[in-house]
Amino acid sequence: MREHEVVKFDTTEELRVTIKKEIELLQKKSDEYSKLIGEKIRDSQSAIPGEFDEIKAMLEPPTKDGKKKPIKKKDSTQWKQFQSVQIYDGICLKGELEIHFQGLEAIKARLEKLKKISESIDALLSQGLKKDLGCLVLISGDLFRMTFLRGSQTKSRFAYKSIFSVEAEKPIEIKI
Repeated sequence: MREHEVVKFDTTEELRVTIKKEIELLQKKSDEYSKLIGEKIRDSQSAIPGEFDEIKAMLEPPTKDGKKKPIKKKDSTQWKQFQSVQIYDGICLKGELEIHFQGLEAIKARLEKLKKISESIDALLSQGLKKDLGCLVLISGDLFRMTFLRGSQTKSRFAYKSIFSVEAEKPIEIKI
C-alpha cells in the first residue's frame, strides 16, 4: 500500500492480511538496510579512523543510566541545493551512509505506523466487527481513514436445487 492512495477492500479480513504483508515487507527492508549500513561502517573503519566519529556516537549503546548520550542533529553542510535536488558535495562514504540512515528512519517510522494500525484493526475485529464487511481506506501521512461499504459482497438468496426425474410412460403403439 502506498501513501496517499485510496484502496478498496472487499473484506476487513483482506485489509488486515494486506497490512500484515506490508509490515513483513518493511521489516525485511529494514533488516537489509541495517545489514548494509553495518557492512559499510565495518569496511570504512579501516580507511580513515576519525571520519565516522559522529556515526559511532549515534550507534553507541546506552550509558550506565540507561540513556544514550544526547546527540545534536546537525544539518550537514555537505549537501548543496541545485534547483529542486540536493547533491552531496564530495564523493565519499559519508554521504552514502547519510542517505541509508534517512531511508532506514523513514522505513522504521512507516513500520511503526502500520503496526499501530494493525493493532487497532485487530482490536476492532475482536470487539465484534464483521470480517466480511467491505471497506475503503486512505493512508496519508499520519492519517489513516477507513469507511465501511454496504453491499460489497451480495448475499445469495435462498435457492433449492435438486434433480427431478420422472419416468415416462411406455409408449403406446397404434398399428394401422
